Amino acid sequence: LGSMVLHAISFTFYTWLAFILAGFCASFVTNHLLEWFGFGVEQAGESTGVVAKEDRQAVQEWIMVAVELYLLPQIYDAVAASRDEAMYKGIVEKSHNSKRSVVVVGAGHANGILQRARNRGL
Repeated sequence: LGSMVLHAISFTFYTWLAFILAGFCASFVTNHLLEWFGFGVEQAGESTGVVAKEDRQAVQEWIMVAVELYLLPQIYDAVAASRDEAMYKGIVEKSHNSKRSVVVVGAGHANGILQRARNRGL
């Protein structure tokens, strides 16, 4: 906890401002893309008579939830898998002449890197 506080304090005001602005912008864009997609699907359902006008908002919300449940795990897996691959390649490059190596990685990448090491070797 202490190192997190010290690390957070080391950032300048402009860095924190950039973090906050990037978070709001990313959230804004993602939210509006999901709303746009949900609106389009709901309109198609309403025009065919599958969705009643009074159920419009509920249908849009359920469509957004379904898209999030489908897409977000895939995006995470793609990002994590590509990062695992890059980290594995870096470990292999740096440890090809050594008999022993100590590698410290985060828990989110440990399984992916270990799986690659077991399948491909070091």
